[in-house]
Amino acid sequence: MGYDFLIFDLDGTVIDSQKDISSAVNLVRREFGFEPLTVKEVRSFLGNGVKVLVGKTVPEHDEKTRKKALERFNFHYGRTLTDTTAAYAGIEKILKKLKAEKKTMAVLSNKTEIFSREIIKRLGLSKYFTEVWGGDTAGVKKPDPKPVLDLIKKAKAEPGKTVLIGDGENDVKAAKAAGIASIAVLYGYSDIKQINKFKPDYIAEKPEEIIKLVE
Repeated sequence: MGYDFLIFDLDGTVIDSQKDISSAVNLVRREFGFEPLTVKEVRSFLGNGVKVLVGKTVPEHDEKTRKKALERFNFHYGRTLTDTTAAYAGIEKILKKLKAEKKTMAVLSNKTEIFSREIIKRLGLSKYFTEVWGGDTAGVKKPDPKPVLDLIKKAKAEPGKTVLIGDGENDVKAAKAAGIASIAVLYGYSDIKQINKFKPDYIAEKPEEIIKLVE
């Protein structure tokens, strides 16, 4: 059958951004008097957007303080955005091949849209995607199916010819809720035990396996 419209998650799927996110988190934690977290610890909080990330990594209970922590994270992350962040090895080659095969591709991240767009732009990947959406684009984040369905509608794509590719639980849940197929990748931030719990339609151990699965 094959899929014609491919919706890619960003962090842990197209790019490895965990070190830059961790740097920003720890700069905020230092400002608020907390010890730094390891990259692995910060990674465990990724996938639900910036507000949730800051809420879990800067455990302040006062609303005003939480708001300030979020502002400081956005400040720092805007400056560490692509210090170490890069596309996974082989990803751009895959995107180039898929584009040559006339596949329509979009990014749907739970990261803020402005950061998502800027990273894609800086890494030279904008030419592969018709849309780059963040967690604030459609008003709700994955696993809510709304952004997925809105993207499908905007692309004038067929749900049966659409697949969501991501590394996390929210990606698979969003795909299921939207009634489309999902590909879970193993090279991102989740391991095989986590991914098996999500019950994706397909699993890609390496980026190059995505091509075979979408065809």
